[in-house]
Parts: sequence; C-alpha cells; structure tokens
Amino acid sequence: RVVYMITDNDKVIDASGRALTDIKPKWYRYGNSRHPFICGNSKSHGFLVEDCASACSISSTVSGIALMGTNLLDEHIDVLRTYDKVYVALDKDATKKSIDIVRRLVNYVKVKLVVLKQDLKDMDRKERDEFIRSQIS
Repeated sequence: RVVYMITDNDKVIDASGRALTDIKPKWYRYGNSRHPFICGNSKSHGFLVEDCASACSISSTVSGIALMGTNLLDEHIDVLRTYDKVYVALDKDATKKSIDIVRRLVNYVKVKLVVLKQDLKDMDRKERDEFIRSQIS
C-alpha cells in the first residue's frame, strides 16, 4: 500500500493506505480519527475530493481535502469552515453526492459545485492546473 499520513496542526493523527494490487479493501484507514486528509497550504481555496491521490494531484495550486469516500462528516465541516471558499469536486460518478454536499455546506462556508468530466488525478498536470485556475478565477 501507499500510505498517506493524516495530520492535524502538523501532528500525525492517522493514516490512509491505497492498495497497489487487487487486494481488498482498496483503501484502508489505519486509525479512526475521522479527520480529512489535506494536501496543500492554501487557506483560501480548498477543493473537496474523494481520495488522497486526487488531493495531492492539485496541491501545487490549491489545497486538496480528501473525504476518503463520499460521506461528509461533521469533522470535515469543522475543517472546511477554515477556508475562504470550498469547491466540491468529487469524482464524475458521484455528482449526486456532490450536490448533496454542496446543499449541506452552504450553511457553513462559501461553496461551489465543480462537475468533473474526468477525475482530477487522471488529468495531466497542465490540463489539471488550467482546469483549477478556471474554477477559482
């Protein structure tokens, strides 16, 4: 597995691992912190995505915040409230879940729905950077 460390205020509190083979489960959460995985240092633009790989793929431009699935937890909202604006950009097969999340988040933070035609982690760097910039401008 590739293991991503989950931190809170620069302290490691959990980890999430992605299988590199067909072993199950594909994703494994080592602890039970319920804290999202965050990759990037922007406090103005936070992109809410499904997994750690997607979060890291956009971290040079914005902060990627991974739900590690499609369920929005209260602990996620606490983190998302610290951003000036949150962009909900779940994978293309989770558009209905994205809409539900936007409806919930609108009570806590400025939020925008981003409908993806291709998963962020599957875009090449130039295409991904251009797409992100088009969303935040």
